[in-house]
Amino acid sequence: MTSDPAINPYDAVAYPGHSFSQTHPSRLATIAHFHGMDPALPSAMRVLELGCGRGGNLIPMAAQYPGSRFLGIDLSGDSIRQASVNASELGLSNLAFEQRDILAVGEEIGTFDYIIVHGVYSWVPDVVRERILGLFGQLLAPEGVAYVSYNALPGCRLRDLARDVMLFAVKDIEDPRERVRVARAALKEIAEGSDPDSFHGAALRQRLKQVDELPDNVLYHDDLNPGARAFALHEVLAVAERNGLQFLAEASFPNLYGAAKGPAQQMLDRMPLEQMALREQTLDLLIGRAFRETLLCRAAIPLRRGVRPGSLRPYHLAANARLAPAKSDEKPGVQRFSFDEGVQLAVDLPVCKAALGILSAIWPASIPWDELVERSCRDAAAELGPDRAHEIARLDEALVAIFKAGLLDIRLEAPPLTTAISEKPAASEIARWQASTSAEVTDLRHRTVQLDGVVVRKFVSLLDGSRDQRMLLDAMNAFLGEARAAGIAVPDLPERATAEEVAMHLKDVARLGLLRA
Repeated sequence: MTSDPAINPYDAVAYPGHSFSQTHPSRLATIAHFHGMDPALPSAMRVLELGCGRGGNLIPMAAQYPGSRFLGIDLSGDSIRQASVNASELGLSNLAFEQRDILAVGEEIGTFDYIIVHGVYSWVPDVVRERILGLFGQLLAPEGVAYVSYNALPGCRLRDLARDVMLFAVKDIEDPRERVRVARAALKEIAEGSDPDSFHGAALRQRLKQVDELPDNVLYHDDLNPGARAFALHEVLAVAERNGLQFLAEASFPNLYGAAKGPAQQMLDRMPLEQMALREQTLDLLIGRAFRETLLCRAAIPLRRGVRPGSLRPYHLAANARLAPAKSDEKPGVQRFSFDEGVQLAVDLPVCKAALGILSAIWPASIPWDELVERSCRDAAAELGPDRAHEIARLDEALVAIFKAGLLDIRLEAPPLTTAISEKPAASEIARWQASTSAEVTDLRHRTVQLDGVVVRKFVSLLDGSRDQRMLLDAMNAFLGEARAAGIAVPDLPERATAEEVAMHLKDVARLGLLRA
């Protein structure tokens, strides 16, 4: 946004800042590589974030990759000052934050392998939007990737029905807290007074449920910004093309068809793979997508489209798969696995059952494709046929299908985490630092995870690699004793920790993806 920093709304009301896993360069590099590019590896890269806020997204990246360089730019002076303080506390010498107007940024800052603009494009004036894509064209390295997120059409047409109600109610109100209060009350009154059997009434009621779950600062910036607008993919790509860029993929890759089924899927299948932008735009019209996370690259780069047999071989694989109870009418030999968001798969191929079992046991860590295949064949040896090559081809086909369903994570470089409990386990530096002041910490997959209470937060802060389990037990009991002596009222504070609890906490921390490899 461009305005006087003294009245910047992001100084008046801070936007919540945390990590966004879909923006992580490891993910962007993998998607680029999958499409035939030669991207910079996260271990040696330059990253720019425009609209970096307080550094919640960029700081964990810089801590994770000390050999790379990071620059965050934001118009909010308060946000930049806080980001700089946080980076200084962590001793991050590879990271800089600058308070700058996007319109004043130019080639003097150099080129970047990854440029991230999350939660900005839809909420700034047109001239700033144009400049963002212009900077992509100026600053992106030859094999670089740019990420830009925005509210999308046609899905946001429904969201705007509620926005119209709220913006009308607050048109004469300037105080942020009062704007939020009045907006919530107005939407509730209008939604509940509308005809529930009408399309309009149903849409207002649905959005009311969503707004009820939004924090005040998110509602203030996202919905009560009168200049905010949504865009069709083709509108964004038209500006990108004028700046020498092309559509690479969505950050949600490889979920090619979203919720498209039946005739909708058949319609998309008839479109050539080379016309990916057309396919994606048509998908939006079919499913009413309301938010996009678009990746762009240089227009001159020839891209490889489609998912083929063997496509997963160069990568490290991971899946949050859990063995689920079999159904009463399940065929013999079938195992059922649960994934995120309640998705379940019934699997009867022995080598695939073994692979999912391995992925389940090591989650959230990753494993190279060839190692997964070797271990799966070994674990399922008793049920495999004599033709090993045939069994591997069947496993590859099954894993590709799971990947295309969006249930398998692939990475060019494995996240630097482990689920193995070493003699002196160490949590990531960023998680230890965050745990000292917050229940929300960033894991080594760049996700925001929640720590369950003060005791767990203290436990994470102690995992600096200098303590074995006996020493951790002593340190936890010292903490509990000090808390009781100080009269600190903490719900469910135990009298003493036990060795069994320390072991349990270590397993939980590992499962959260906080232990360094």
